Amino acid sequence: MAIAVASIVQESNDFSPLKTRYSDFGLVFEKDVIRRHEGALTEMGGFLSVLSQTGRKAAPLCSGWAVTAGRMLRADYQRLAHEYLQTLAGMARPQGLLLALHGAQTAYSTHDVAGHLLSASRKILGPHVPIVATLDLHANVTRLMVESATILVGYKTYPHIDLFETGERAAGLMLQILAGSLSPVMRYRKIPLIVPAENMQTTSGPFGELMLRAAELEHSGAACCVSIFGVQPWLDVPEMGCSTVSVTNNDPVAGQRQADALAKAFWAARRQFDVKLTPVRTALREAMRSEGPVVLSEPSDSTGSGSPGDSTGVLAPLVKLCSGYPAAIFLVDAPAVRRAIAAGVDATLRLSVGGTIDRKHSRPVRIVARVRLISDGRWTGRARGYNTGVETCMGRAVVLDVGKIRLLVAERSAMTVDPELFRSHGIEPERMRIVVVKSPNGFRAAYQEIAKKMILVDTPGVSTPRLRTLPYRLVPTPIYPLDRRVRFSPQEGAEDALEHP
Repeated sequence: MAIAVASIVQESNDFSPLKTRYSDFGLVFEKDVIRRHEGALTEMGGFLSVLSQTGRKAAPLCSGWAVTAGRMLRADYQRLAHEYLQTLAGMARPQGLLLALHGAQTAYSTHDVAGHLLSASRKILGPHVPIVATLDLHANVTRLMVESATILVGYKTYPHIDLFETGERAAGLMLQILAGSLSPVMRYRKIPLIVPAENMQTTSGPFGELMLRAAELEHSGAACCVSIFGVQPWLDVPEMGCSTVSVTNNDPVAGQRQADALAKAFWAARRQFDVKLTPVRTALREAMRSEGPVVLSEPSDSTGSGSPGDSTGVLAPLVKLCSGYPAAIFLVDAPAVRRAIAAGVDATLRLSVGGTIDRKHSRPVRIVARVRLISDGRWTGRARGYNTGVETCMGRAVVLDVGKIRLLVAERSAMTVDPELFRSHGIEPERMRIVVVKSPNGFRAAYQEIAKKMILVDTPGVSTPRLRTLPYRLVPTPIYPLDRRVRFSPQEGAEDALEHP
């Protein structure tokens, strides 16, 4: 018998004007899954590595990943779910299922994609086949997810550099279950809390302290898997909130106590996650006085947080104030790419860029630019993080020279946390005075080696850390920080505990 492996990963932003479609996932099946992930530093890569090393047979079902965007269209999600579930149902019953999910994906047919896929998988496999699922640290853990999975395993790092290791841990726990040395009992606690992503580093600060406490529980043997989920803050769903999860070897009382203690500590630290943002012009002037490179983070237009990537909130003042300084910035603008390609390399043209998707928060900027480079927009991530070793396709792309500014414009969105985005298009970030990334935190892992300074700038957008400005409608209330007066005691109310049969 084989262990089934599958990966369906996307984080949603319910305030994004972008809609997610089936084609965004680049879904592959069976043998193509292994070709894509074998040796890659992804959760699936971790699954395959452990199973191969232990002589276990992997039965690959499917693999797909989509950059963060708005809810998935109803028919597109139905097709994706049907193809995955049909493949699972069509195989000989596996010993177990290893499933890589994000945990914060939504669709127009469900607020809880992870819960739906896990529940449907459980119905196919029955109550006794173990299901171990990996989740992003920003997952929104729901009761349906806990009911349906045997174990939920979260990332331990943010910026996320342990996808492969998370897959390895999940596969290791699966093998312990099958060997009879682990009888997992999972307990969790929801917290009426949303925190911005900017101060969720796991190496320091309030979240770092929480992760140390979780690690101590695992290292002491008190728990076999402890995860803390800071939740994707741009979800608008009824079961919204941060959470803690503890898995013990058949010790439910200790597991609930651990989940509650971590939840209480998380709640106590809630104000430490507040974000300080710098006005863009102030940040640019500071960068011009520095030796560089200075990395400016524009979190409100974070492409990894569901924003379109077309904001001109930094671009406009950058062009006005800094055209004489070497700078690199990424932008999504399909019409501008088409115009530049039609003009050709070395052509100089006047055109408007940006503000083509999120017209509420941004306006186009008129520039005069020389077309430096035209590409097919395909590049492979090198830094530890999302999809390391896996090719990204952002549609066609061009590099435009606006004075000394290198403006990389693509037809579709892409993660900006890896300097390889620029390097693959002839732009070396280390030689820039200013590098603009559209990311609240994930960029730190790769850029900390080269950045002299990192500054979070204040612009409007659908992934802003100013959470109280967003039009939430469905989240449970009261919830902090949308409601300032919220009481939380993990000992109150019903136990948030479910034991898998």
